[in-house]
Amino acid sequence: MNPLRTFTAIALTSSLVLVAGCDSSSTDTTSSNGDNTSSTQGQVTQTSWLLDEAPSEYREVAEAKQSVAEGDEVVLRGRIGGRVDPLSADSPAFIIMDAAIPSCADNEGDNCRMPWDYCCETPETIAANSATIIVLDENGNPTDEDLVAAGLEPLDEVIIVGTVQARPNGNVLTVHATGVHKRTAG
Repeated sequence: MNPLRTFTAIALTSSLVLVAGCDSSSTDTTSSNGDNTSSTQGQVTQTSWLLDEAPSEYREVAEAKQSVAEGDEVVLRGRIGGRVDPLSADSPAFIIMDAAIPSCADNEGDNCRMPWDYCCETPETIAANSATIIVLDENGNPTDEDLVAAGLEPLDEVIIVGTVQARPNGNVLTVHATGVHKRTAG
């Protein structure tokens, strides 16, 4: 079996596991240094998939899920989140939620320690409004770069450029990303 297809199947399966409640543990994340390089334990690498400029046109996750098909080129906007650990330094995959769905941080008075898990939403809402993103390197393979060291964090708004993968049902949207732009406030 093709290693990329195997990785996609594993990532797809893991993305279907939803967290139904807030967790009280915390996650340590690293901030972006503002450029397209990342540093992990003294090593500096060029991040080929990190885009300086955002594409001018994009689709929201929920809207795209209604119409895209395997092989389509897409540009999506979303927020990193949808589960307790939506991204990891050890994986090229992460989850994004439709930007229209409020995280727990958007709810006044909510003191959830992990608002990026969207525990204030039902599992059905999370499934209908989330997408799995797998970042590819310049050779078309899942990147081995540390996404956190590259500056991505839970609740970041991102624009994703990539190709839609197999869609076994309407709630599954997996995109092989060749470009990721982290939007900044302002």
